[in-house]
Amino acid sequence: MPEPIYNYRTPFLQPMIQAVSEGNREQAIEWSLNEIERPIRRLKRRYPEYTTPRDCKRLGVLYLEGRVPLPQVGAAVEDLYKEAGIIGQRDKYGRALAFSVGEGVSSLKKKSHVMKYVFYYLTALKIEGASDREIEREAKRMALSYPGGEKP
Repeated sequence: MPEPIYNYRTPFLQPMIQAVSEGNREQAIEWSLNEIERPIRRLKRRYPEYTTPRDCKRLGVLYLEGRVPLPQVGAAVEDLYKEAGIIGQRDKYGRALAFSVGEGVSSLKKKSHVMKYVFYYLTALKIEGASDREIEREAKRMALSYPGGEKP
């Protein structure tokens, strides 16, 4: 996977990084699975026939319900990453969106993937032309919506 533009050293992401680090794992997973709807919708607009991101999310929800094993979810995420690499040969924005979905679903395994979701999603927005101000505003929205995150 290519490195995202944003990471653990990004100053405006520090409050959210702290909230995720200190927060509840189950709430992090729930937030992540809800939040990945944003990149899934963007991918659907760009690639109407591309169902792997939605399938990954669906499998994640089924895993939480005890209906599929975690390795099945992991295999779907691996497929998503492979497809993201193929997409990325011609569409860096689509690749970053797909990686963000994969990282969001991977939060089922490890809470740190929540922040990797954030890093790739913001990277996708930047690739698509969002200004620094827009990126910071989106980061603030995410932090405010995160359980235990920033409060006004």
